[in-house]
Amino acid sequence: MKVLLVEDETDLAIPISRFLSSAGWDCAVAKNLNSALEFLEREVFDVCVLDLFLGKEDGTKLIPILSDKNIPIIVLTVVDDVSVKVKCLRMGADDYVVKPFNPEELLVRMEAVLRRVKNISKSRTIVYEDMEIDPFSMTVRVKGEILPLSKKQVMILIKLLENVGKVTSYETLFSYAWSSYEDASIDALRTHVYNLRKILRNYGFDIVSYPGIGYTLKYEKSKESV
Repeated sequence: MKVLLVEDETDLAIPISRFLSSAGWDCAVAKNLNSALEFLEREVFDVCVLDLFLGKEDGTKLIPILSDKNIPIIVLTVVDDVSVKVKCLRMGADDYVVKPFNPEELLVRMEAVLRRVKNISKSRTIVYEDMEIDPFSMTVRVKGEILPLSKKQVMILIKLLENVGKVTSYETLFSYAWSSYEDASIDALRTHVYNLRKILRNYGFDIVSYPGIGYTLKYEKSKESV
């Protein structure tokens, strides 16, 4: 397994890379954004551990690039702030570790993220009416058109499709689309579902809400756009 460690503090980068190497990981270290981009052009990584503050550079600029390459992201930062955490997660980060931390905890979180990715990659393409989801690339197509959905929205949709004809509970959606470390609130879920519903209704699909219970996905041919 290969990990890209983007960390400008040498006193931290060296012991982390040594620890990960001793655990069997092939670790590449980038001290700034340009170095990280060069690594990404040359090599393929299984996960990226990204420091938010790289000198005067903003590490979050790398998140959408990594997300586009389907590389899981674990953010490192000294900032223990909910708003910053939410921002990173919404941008596409998969986990968030606050400094100082134990290297073993980082390793466990890396392994947990990879398990989730592996489970998704093992899933077959999901098809329902005119909709097709590729769980590995996290893309949703309707009649060949790719829908502009976030990773979280796609994961919610996957669970809804797996339970077509049934009500998918809030707890099921939380356990699948949110990691254990995330603050999974009903308001956050409602926001994602609201935005997802607005897009899907253009293609004849709808998400029906069952207050206090969960959601179900329905398809109405009469509402299908021409």
